[in-house]
Amino acid sequence: MTDLLQRVEQNIQNRRLLKRGQAILVAVSGGLDSMALLHALRKLSSRHRWRLTVAHFNHQLRGRSSDADEKLARQTAAAMRLPFVSGRANVKEFAKKSKLSVEMAARKLRHDYFTRAAKEHKIRIIALAHHADDQVELFFLRVLRGAGGEGLAGMKWRSPSPADSKMMLVRPLLDATKAELRGFAREGKI
Repeated sequence: MTDLLQRVEQNIQNRRLLKRGQAILVAVSGGLDSMALLHALRKLSSRHRWRLTVAHFNHQLRGRSSDADEKLARQTAAAMRLPFVSGRANVKEFAKKSKLSVEMAARKLRHDYFTRAAKEHKIRIIALAHHADDQVELFFLRVLRGAGGEGLAGMKWRSPSPADSKMMLVRPLLDATKAELRGFAREGKI
């Protein structure tokens, strides 16, 4: 077992992120971070009897590249023999109508979709691939926006979904760096 995989398992256990035998919706964008998360949870799932469902949300922001990410997520789930669900929306159009930035519109639509998909499959936990570099980025973004002490706290390992407080978001990679995820992916040929 790799160092990163061991640390992810320890984080999950020590921080009580996931229970034995639990159903988990794994948010997979098709990018490095979420693919590493999916592979890590898959490797640990037999020992903990987790039931994984792969979920992808296509933001339709990058044309063929967005569709390629969805295809990769679908094919990976199929190769792992895991259930796959996907949703899509025109984020730019929604942002314009809602008077939101594209980033905030994408976030809202993504969280809404993952929550809906989790409910449909009777899943209460959504695993996200946020990592240590995301924490640093968020911290500086909040500093620039003038956030106070609580606003600078950063992402939590476990928190309620902004779309439905009964749904829990877990972030098992929160102390892993992007470089570590790259190494894990390279080692595992992900």
